[in-house]
Amino acid sequence: MQIKHFLLGVIFALIWSSAFPSAKIAVQYAPPFFILFLRFFFSGLLAVAIAKALGQKISFNKKDWLSIVAFGVLQNSIYLGLIFLAVTKIEANISVIVASILPLTVALFSWLFFNSKISILGVAGLLLGFSGVLVIMYQRAQSGSELIGIFLCFIALLATTIATLILSKINIKKENVLMIVGLQMIVGCIPLLPISYFFEKWVIYWHINFFLTFGYISLFPGIVAPLIWFYLQKEIGTVRFSSFHFL
Repeated sequence: MQIKHFLLGVIFALIWSSAFPSAKIAVQYAPPFFILFLRFFFSGLLAVAIAKALGQKISFNKKDWLSIVAFGVLQNSIYLGLIFLAVTKIEANISVIVASILPLTVALFSWLFFNSKISILGVAGLLLGFSGVLVIMYQRAQSGSELIGIFLCFIALLATTIATLILSKINIKKENVLMIVGLQMIVGCIPLLPISYFFEKWVIYWHINFFLTFGYISLFPGIVAPLIWFYLQKEIGTVRFSSFHFL
């Protein structure tokens, strides 16, 4: 792995991990699904506008469009929607622990559905990793963490695992990566609006912490982190990139 890829992976891990406590702060001031709708709507439009200004075009074949839509719904609507809902019930560090086993689930699903080879050491690592998470989750459940919140995190993990594998099928190039980032966010915000409308009260507590948190999650976890993710996954592969989630 080249040093630039490693450094980008570390930056991604820092931004990615910061999104969970940021989500915990944000849901104190507004409903989780409504926050995500606003975040993806504005971040998506901003990313598409910048991409257009840079000369990137909305030009994809049918397969890529289907993959972009599937990724946007799974990663943004389902994964992040459930994570934001979960942090209203559990501590942010619990959701991070569950989400950090993404490399294990990606490797497992790649082996099951794409015939990717896993060494004996790799299998041992999968078993050890899952066992460790189960032990931690059991201890958290014993200490009073809400099981529904933990359950939501595991459903979210399944969604992001599938989304990660779908991303590997999209024809991502340096010339269109920002456009893809923007489009998948716009797709992701669409299912969140009716869910929020029917199940949440649109009340926002206008506090400086809300503005700072919303601005941060919209720009950094919203645009910068996916840019790094999409680029690195294309450069170093799905399984190797997902290992940065361990950080």
